[in-house]
Amino acid sequence: MSPHQNPVQPVAPAPAADAARAAAPAVDAVSPAAAARPLSGGSADLGATTVEYAIVVLAAAAFGGVMAAVLASGQVQELLMGLITKALSV
Repeated sequence: MSPHQNPVQPVAPAPAADAARAAAPAVDAVSPAAAARPLSGGSADLGATTVEYAIVVLAAAAFGGVMAAVLASGQVQELLMGLITKALSV
């Protein structure tokens, strides 16, 4: 064997690999124009659920911000301390 010869012979793929490759569906390239088109037969409300969840999350965050501001006020803190003190003194 000369130093320029490759001692490793190519190995033919196993029959199972050929069957799996033949059974796999072909992947078609999608053009940007086709990707931008709405799905055929789809509803106009296709993303409505996601938008509804986003609105609920934003409303919850806003409500949390308002509650934090209210609880940080001096009057509410005094009221809460009075309730806690009364409950613990019983």
